[in-house]
Amino acid sequence: METSGGGIHALSDDALVHILVRLPSVSVLRCRAVCKDWHRVTTDRSFLVAHAASRPREMIVQFTRDIYAAVQAMSLEPTQQQPYRFLCDYDLPGNIENVIYSLHGLLVLRQSCDLFVICNPATRQWTNLPELGPQSHCLPFECGFYFHTSSGEYRLLCHAIEKEEEEFTNSNFKPEIRRRYYILSAGAILPRRLGPAPSDPSGDLPMYEVPVAYRENLHWLSRHPQANHTKKMLAFDTASETFRLMSQPSPDNTVRTSLFELDGELCVAAISQSLTSLDIWGLQDYKAETWTLLHRVHVPMPVLYKRHEVSVSKVISLGNGAILIGCPKCDVARMYHLKDKRMICDDFTFGSVVHPRFLVFNESLVPHAFFDSPRCPDLETIYFS
Repeated sequence: METSGGGIHALSDDALVHILVRLPSVSVLRCRAVCKDWHRVTTDRSFLVAHAASRPREMIVQFTRDIYAAVQAMSLEPTQQQPYRFLCDYDLPGNIENVIYSLHGLLVLRQSCDLFVICNPATRQWTNLPELGPQSHCLPFECGFYFHTSSGEYRLLCHAIEKEEEEFTNSNFKPEIRRRYYILSAGAILPRRLGPAPSDPSGDLPMYEVPVAYRENLHWLSRHPQANHTKKMLAFDTASETFRLMSQPSPDNTVRTSLFELDGELCVAAISQSLTSLDIWGLQDYKAETWTLLHRVHVPMPVLYKRHEVSVSKVISLGNGAILIGCPKCDVARMYHLKDKRMICDDFTFGSVVHPRFLVFNESLVPHAFFDSPRCPDLETIYFS
């Protein structure tokens, strides 16, 4: 590497990449204006992919309609808490849970009952996914968001309650409700019908938890229409776009379970009835669907912390054997290191007005052509910092 006669501008491309890939997205965008060489390096797709992979994990939190990321929640060592990093503002009074999915630096937001939006806070781009309600006369319920490898498309899977147009206008006609799955692909004009969807024997509206992606499959543990009567986990193959039911562990004396991915393995955290411990089961043989007890975590829960109770209904992996445990309805969460069997710093407090979404977010500057698609005229403006 030459260092004389040109200062930093004499650095080779490899040296520039090694330095610039460590910068946050806003700094990379500013570096593009320095000179043509820096612009070329920082817009190369290989650089953008490497930069996205190097960004720290953050967790989505939400102040009413404003969406933030909590950087300090992802730290594995005790640190002084930093302010939340503003991601975007969505002008939706009364809707406090409109951010529903996070994947590859993209957020999926629900604007209305039948309009979904995809945005990238790092590049300040947004557009809507294909509208489902107006074309098919149905009410959609989101199931999961995934990347379809063979087509390179980002797709939203929806479970829809569907009726014919005249059935909406004739109040005296009570037809049998039809349920179907739909695919909403980013950049597409129309939704695509996938096939029939199951109904819940109880007659309740379809509800799906945020799925866990593993081996190009989405997995739902206890919140899907077939969960109660089959006692099975639901899996969706994102390559073939087909469903199947899978076995799940059956721990004793358990009040709640949470599905998550832990260091490359699909796991279930089972919270005891006493709320003082949780067992972590791993699907060590995915093909044979064999579950094995991996860890038993003894953590006193609930714990009073500044008048707030730490309840546990959600577990997410922070990497390197660390997990975050908490509940979307609680403003306190805890970090625990499974390998060292210790708590990591004090309880993390979100504040009484914050709604943690327990969605892991990694910022990305990778460009996407679908942001150039025409937007729906009803789409509300999204504001970025």
